[in-house]
Amino acid sequence: MSGQNGATSAASLFDRPLPPGYRDELQALTAVPPAALTRRTGSLLLFQLGDLRLALPARVAAAVAPVLHIARIPHRSGTVLLGLAAFRGEIMPCCSLNRILDLPNSPDPAIAPSEGVTARTLILEESYGRRWAVPIDGVLGVRTRPGDPGPATGPLAAQWLEGSYEDQAGAFHLLDPDVLFRQITLATA
Repeated sequence: MSGQNGATSAASLFDRPLPPGYRDELQALTAVPPAALTRRTGSLLLFQLGDLRLALPARVAAAVAPVLHIARIPHRSGTVLLGLAAFRGEIMPCCSLNRILDLPNSPDPAIAPSEGVTARTLILEESYGRRWAVPIDGVLGVRTRPGDPGPATGPLAAQWLEGSYEDQAGAFHLLDPDVLFRQITLATA
């Protein structure tokens, strides 16, 4: 089809009358409110990335899944964006925390998880409907936030951290989710 005939065929496709009941069905589908997300406040999700023990507020952790298949994006290798991952019927960008945090010589958990730890994928929710997949070495648990954190210390720059905590297993560092999501957005743009 070329020229005038091609344009006429395409126009006629969109000029057809709607099937009976289409508008009612569409209205019924869009009238259903999305399921309310349950938010936990005051809890921290502890996870491992290499030798680091990190934490994020549980409210930003939408889910934890087994390692997801990451579909690479051509011409984006070696960047923070590892590719795209499918989770529960949703396609989302998959990012490397190792590269975002600029950790020296640490392999990506999706490629080489630490010995004795089951690698996982952490699904972070920046805002409703805006999710990111992040490979991690493993989940260490969920804890109640133990008061105010101490000063940000450790192998990460202070800009990434809200502070550090000590527990019986050693130190863990609380990442600042606002800074993290801002950096993910900038690095994947």
